[in-house]
Amino acid sequence: MLRKLSIVLMAGILAGPLAACGGGDGAGSGSGSDDGTITLGFSQVGAESGWRTANTKSVQDSAKAAGIELKFSDAQQKQENQIKAIRSFIQQKVDVIAFSPVVESGWDTVLEEAKDAGIPVILTDRAVDS
Repeated sequence: MLRKLSIVLMAGILAGPLAACGGGDGAGSGSGSDDGTITLGFSQVGAESGWRTANTKSVQDSAKAAGIELKFSDAQQKQENQIKAIRSFIQQKVDVIAFSPVVESGWDTVLEEAKDAGIPVILTDRAVDS
């Protein structure tokens, strides 16, 4: 599951490092469908540039090609929007959460919530101080 997600995200990111955080054994406790479909919650920082817009399209296209159900959220450059989206993904019991953080700090509580839910979190192209 994580290998397939990594391929999708790497294809979508185009460049930049991946850093993973969260807890559990990597299997997640998400609600992927009984047919084995993986559900990915992805919160994009926003459409701040042409690169970011292309990045979003690439993640969406790569998820579709890999048969991954994508739940997408545009944070519109606001951390509170990303935190709200991540909490929504947790409530929906997605299999994995990925996001490009708007800022470095202020993620401890929501990342702990994802960890407690057993949902792995992948940071794409930006880091957090947590």
